[in-house]
Amino acid sequence: MLRRRQNDGKARNLRRLTQAYLSPFQHQKPKVIENALNRVDHIYSLTQQLIAENQSATTGLFPRYSNDLNVGYVKDSIYCALACWACSAAYKRLDDDRGRQTELRQTAVKTMRGILFCWMQQVDLMNHFKDKNSPEYSLHARFDFQTGLPLPQNFGHLQMDLIALFILSLVQMTVGGAQIIYTQHEVAFLQNLVFYIERTYRTPDFGMWERGNRYNNGTQELHASSLGMVKAALEAVNGFNAYGQNGTSSSVIYVDIDGHDRNRTTFETMLPRESNSKHTDAALLLTIGWPAFATHDNMLYEKTLNKIIQHLEGRYGIKRFPRDGYRTEIEDPTQKYYEEEETYNYRGIESQFPMFFAHIALTAQLKGNQELADRYWEKFQNLLVPGDYSGVLVSPECYCIDEDHMEDERNSPNTQDFYAINPIEFGHHLWSNAIYLITLLLREKLIHSSDIDPIYRHLPASQRPRVVNRHSAFQGSMEGDPVVQIALVAESTTLQTMLATYGISTQTPHEVEPVEIWPSWRMVKVFESLGMDTKMNLSGRPPRPFGPLNTSKIFRFSGSTILCYPLIFELSDFYINADPMTLIEDVKRDIDFVSKRWKLAGRPTVCMVLREENVLGEYFDHMLDLLISLKNGFVNGVRVRIGRVHQLLNTGCLEHVDFVGAEDIEFDRGIFEEVDAQTMRLRSKSSVRPIPSQDQSRKEKDLNNLDDHTLSQIIIRCDPENLRNVAFAIAIMMRRQSPNHNVDGETLNGHMENLYRQAYSWRLWWLVRYSASKLRKTIISLAPSITNLLVRGKQVVIGMKKGKEVIISSPSSPAEIVNAIFNSADEDDPHAAVFQQELIIACADLIAHKTDAFDGILAIRLSWLIKAMQLLLEFFKEGMKKENLKERRRISDVKTLLDSSSLTSIAKQLELSKNSSIYDLSPTMVKELLEILMTKKNWNILTPVQTRRLNGALNRVPMNLYQRIWKILERTAGGIVIAGHHLPQCPTLKVMTQQELNFSYKIEAMMGDITQPEYRQILVEMLCILATIMERNPEISFSDTLNCDQLCQQAFQFFCADNNVSDKKDMTPFYQLDESHTSDIYSLITSSGTNTTSYLLRV
Repeated sequence: MLRRRQNDGKARNLRRLTQAYLSPFQHQKPKVIENALNRVDHIYSLTQQLIAENQSATTGLFPRYSNDLNVGYVKDSIYCALACWACSAAYKRLDDDRGRQTELRQTAVKTMRGILFCWMQQVDLMNHFKDKNSPEYSLHARFDFQTGLPLPQNFGHLQMDLIALFILSLVQMTVGGAQIIYTQHEVAFLQNLVFYIERTYRTPDFGMWERGNRYNNGTQELHASSLGMVKAALEAVNGFNAYGQNGTSSSVIYVDIDGHDRNRTTFETMLPRESNSKHTDAALLLTIGWPAFATHDNMLYEKTLNKIIQHLEGRYGIKRFPRDGYRTEIEDPTQKYYEEEETYNYRGIESQFPMFFAHIALTAQLKGNQELADRYWEKFQNLLVPGDYSGVLVSPECYCIDEDHMEDERNSPNTQDFYAINPIEFGHHLWSNAIYLITLLLREKLIHSSDIDPIYRHLPASQRPRVVNRHSAFQGSMEGDPVVQIALVAESTTLQTMLATYGISTQTPHEVEPVEIWPSWRMVKVFESLGMDTKMNLSGRPPRPFGPLNTSKIFRFSGSTILCYPLIFELSDFYINADPMTLIEDVKRDIDFVSKRWKLAGRPTVCMVLREENVLGEYFDHMLDLLISLKNGFVNGVRVRIGRVHQLLNTGCLEHVDFVGAEDIEFDRGIFEEVDAQTMRLRSKSSVRPIPSQDQSRKEKDLNNLDDHTLSQIIIRCDPENLRNVAFAIAIMMRRQSPNHNVDGETLNGHMENLYRQAYSWRLWWLVRYSASKLRKTIISLAPSITNLLVRGKQVVIGMKKGKEVIISSPSSPAEIVNAIFNSADEDDPHAAVFQQELIIACADLIAHKTDAFDGILAIRLSWLIKAMQLLLEFFKEGMKKENLKERRRISDVKTLLDSSSLTSIAKQLELSKNSSIYDLSPTMVKELLEILMTKKNWNILTPVQTRRLNGALNRVPMNLYQRIWKILERTAGGIVIAGHHLPQCPTLKVMTQQELNFSYKIEAMMGDITQPEYRQILVEMLCILATIMERNPEISFSDTLNCDQLCQQAFQFFCADNNVSDKKDMTPFYQLDESHTSDIYSLITSSGTNTTSYLLRV
């Protein structure tokens, strides 16, 4: 600190000498200029002086400060370009612009093309980033000011909001009449910029301030401000013609609308929070307001804005985020990252930025809130300072507080005077003044809202002018949810005839010709050519799967009309969709999802492919109910319309695929074709064969002593009644030899794949999961599902306790997730690797539809979740064994608990063997059991120990527990010991804040080593009691360490003494006590003790 003061002493003296000169000119008003032309000329001179004169003549980039002409900042340059473009729009409205409109517009074009040129030199980074989403491959945010070359220093370049801002600004300027894109190579690169940002929902970045998380330690995190800017950019650029109104079909930009929807959902879920470490941030102002206008949900907008104002507004501007040290006198500007506890020094004395007052006024003006706009514009004008000795008023970058007054400001917020960063000493801040000029133009009514927002993002989607577009675009002109069109395509005339007897009209692939029915992966192959440019060595679209929104389009490609059926109808490698009930539920979910999320012009068209194995069989009645609901026009409240394909084409959403021809594609998948009658007869004969019963008593270890020859014979015979033995033999041989070892002309991997397919068709779920695990099968949608959980503030803990558990707290790539799952698997429990994938998908679906199901659960610990589900099933099986009348009531209770559509199936399946486990259940039953477990349906019938086991296994805690632990820590000098882990008061209170999720994650991690769910729940009860006592007795504090484990043990010893318990190691009797509420806490202190609370209070 001493070194820092010595280095900054001279500069601080200069600031203090000029402080009076730089004081806000609250009484000085600029000269009133009445004539419109003169007013525009005045702002033109300001634009030239504050912005245009600082532009690089070679690259077109702008610096951050007018006195620093070494580094060109991309983000600052874009806002400078927007200011020049806005001023050119003002001249466009005048009769005599004297060439200034063109001059200013071309200044903006020069900047945008300069940025494009700099990025086009980094094609290799672009190609690698699309595959790996890694920071080292990100496009740069700073370049050499004169040459446009990358800088040698390492900065936080990964800023998804920056790329999105460039795309959004390019669309706005092009629609406004500027020509920025010149060649097809540039079109291809712009398309790749779209690919770059499409997966922002699972790409932690450094954010708008280039610092990553709040601690400024080089760690990226997911930012709501980045997600919102990306959402806005994707909406703006979808169907956009890069050449403007006169462009051709080859210059149209495409957007993955499923990727857009994931970004949208993630963004709206995170608001009003900015990230895990920042509960709010001024960067959100640029996202919810101009230029992005990423949300038009008034409640969400107001909630986010009010939180920013409440926590960040000061007398001199808006703070960037809590405990931000930027530009404070005590921050060392030569130090790239902060020390661990450094952010604590910046509490309450953060620099304040007047620019955000102007920004609030600008957004309010565009949204029609004149009162708010006037109030904040007045605040902003009072903070302007002289930019040079001529007296021109400019916006300073920020206001800072003198070091001598910092402690007074912390003790009494907003009572001390701040001084402006001297624009004469450092140069004026271009970004701040760009916002100032744009707002000034709008306030003076020299430009209209449509001049700076020609695509009308400031209006809700339904109120924007409708644009006729040959390609799909985000129109959003419909009020309410659209009708979902359904095309039913049967694989054969046999199936079609059978369904017709029930009044269900379908078409075969032959009948829909010339329309073709494609698997979505075939269309993905076509889109791999999108954005490809061999001359630039630029790859095309990564082979990302199409989601339900993309497959709801009707494609026109090389003279053909194409319908793509969704992934749920694919003959998938993963086993979930082999369960017809899962398929039925997925169809209903997809129809509901498409109806609610569809924002394109035209109706969505869902192509349902009906195959015999999915329609006929034991679940035929359920499938028939679904088809009848579709025929009647409503499915779960969603309006649907079944029609013949050729009729649906007229009202569907058409997507013209013009960027490649069919002759240029090497397809690896065929189209969906009709199955002939002979094949159907053979398939029907095989499907009616009885499924042989399986011996469930054998274990894999029983075969370990057999030699390779004996195991090979088991594999070759492949006894249908002993498929488990066959699977064990293959697994042991794979372990001894290799997966590619040959047995009877087939590799071991091939044998396991064949067995997997057989078990798949017979729905032998235990065997299906076992073989799937040995084959390392994975679900496609793992990464989006985990992201859905993470953005709702949850952590996902994968792996098994006996093996290795991995905590996923930030979005990861599919490869990283799959490797973590299989590398942390327990050899004694091979099913868990694939079963945990099922649970991830099921949890993501459940939290999307019933968010309150996960209330109080911060960490979804999959190994314990499996244990909780097994506990529930064990309770069920025990109830089924009881004989006497009293216990028969318990059976009824169990049936009430397992109140689901497939209760009979669960009972029947579990009664097959006393050894039946959770792995014997079908995927649908697993989902239903998970929902019953998470929604705590009829838990009142459970015993206290069962309730504790389930709550502990689910990691469920009372609401606000982590915030209450923070309060305990504030009054415990020695820190807290939880589950054997010590949480010190210092530096915890200095490094973290009460509101951030990272503190909650810290507590959850401490309890992660507990091996007994019941003990975890007792510990939670103890923490609640401590918090209640300390809340009601403010004078209580602890000078020593508070050891919660010892307190729980002491409570148990009291229980043992009162009840003459001899075994003082087994706490099971203690777990069986009732749990009392803490509302009557003082009466419980003197009670005799029939519940845990009374004993916990006695310690």
